[in-house]
Amino acid sequence: MLQVAKVLNNNIAIVVAPDGNDCIAMGRGIAFGRKHGDLIDEASVERLFTQRVDELSGKLGQLVTSIPEEYFEAAQAIVEHAKLRLGRELDDVIYLGLTDHIHFAVERVRKGQGLDNRLNFEIKMVYGEEFECARTAIAFLNRTFDVSLPEEEAGFIAMHFVNAETGGLGMQHAVTMAKIIQDSLDIIQRRFDITLDEESIAYYRFMVHLKFFAQRISLSFQSDTADSVRDRKLFATVVREYPESYDCAEEIAAYVEEAYGRVVPDDERTYLALHIERVRKDGHPAGPDERG
Repeated sequence: MLQVAKVLNNNIAIVVAPDGNDCIAMGRGIAFGRKHGDLIDEASVERLFTQRVDELSGKLGQLVTSIPEEYFEAAQAIVEHAKLRLGRELDDVIYLGLTDHIHFAVERVRKGQGLDNRLNFEIKMVYGEEFECARTAIAFLNRTFDVSLPEEEAGFIAMHFVNAETGGLGMQHAVTMAKIIQDSLDIIQRRFDITLDEESIAYYRFMVHLKFFAQRISLSFQSDTADSVRDRKLFATVVREYPESYDCAEEIAAYVEEAYGRVVPDDERTYLALHIERVRKDGHPAGPDERG
């Protein structure tokens, strides 16, 4: 059993677990009519927060005073659905950010106020799973609150998922990653005048590599051996046999250095060139409408 320490609203309470540690319990109606010292059956709790309780409870307490309970319920339903659909855990911080965002989005659309998401296309392409999950969330929110949220909101919600997947490292990191990935793809397609085949295994592998590459750049991971090459034989082979792909990798590295002040190590350029060589072979010539 969990003992109530403080009720935040009908669905959220700060509780004391049997081991004596403070937790945050969340679930539909679990705190209704409860007061300090009352007991809550743990089986009725839908979500129990055990990490960063002081930080989360403080922020939740602030949100509860300004946001109706139904938004917390909606955010919880969306997060739990996302976990199942994406097949991965999401950092608890998403409950705060998503609740706040949903409330703001619904209130904004009710007032006839739009909000342009200029990276919506990039987010959709780079984070396809999260974007589709967010589109389902938009349909759910439209039914729940009787509104018509624009598709741009799916991009914003998708980035909340991405942010939570990266351990709550910050929305700016997620946005930076999306920009690096999209700009790198644009450089490749423009340089070789091709359209990449998004259904190919080479594209899938390349996207995995690009995501890790972009994450290292956006999180300022910097190699101590930026000017050295650990695998000189591979480096020499790539430069000799795939000069065009290596030059393309160099262009991407130059873009990253200019835009983000990050020096891309030679090893990174080598592997990037290898992936570029593979993925461009599966591309097809760009049509008139696809050329910039």
